[in-house]
Amino acid sequence: MTRYARIAFAGLAWLFVAAVVIQVFLIGLGLFGDVAYRQTHIEFGYSIGILVLLLLIAALVARPGLRTVGLVIGLFVLYIVQTLLPSARQAYPAIAALHPVNALLIFGLALYVARSAMAVARLGGESGAPVAPAPAPAPAPRDAAS
Repeated sequence: MTRYARIAFAGLAWLFVAAVVIQVFLIGLGLFGDVAYRQTHIEFGYSIGILVLLLLIAALVARPGLRTVGLVIGLFVLYIVQTLLPSARQAYPAIAALHPVNALLIFGLALYVARSAMAVARLGGESGAPVAPAPAPAPAPRDAAS
């Protein structure tokens, strides 16, 4: 069960990374192409919320380690902040201008989480868990004649 949960966690993590890339592409279309894509960017952004929630649930089920779960919680919090930033446009435009900066943070953290999730899925253990050092080689036997 845990193995499948870890595979699902890795898949959802990479799907989230892809969704962030698509989201950036949509706003690019809205800025440099048809203005209607701005609304698509908004709607798709809200639908990503379902994905980040599923990612959080998958992380809890997959049990990839406390650090990775903490990073996914951080990703969830950054997503919530991302949805709130545009509402500050009228009153605090400098705060709303942090929307693309936060998107960069989300992308970077999502990429890190996805890579960690892949490591957990492949190794079957906690990501970032210390690895025991290899035993030191035995000393060569001394020759009695020397």
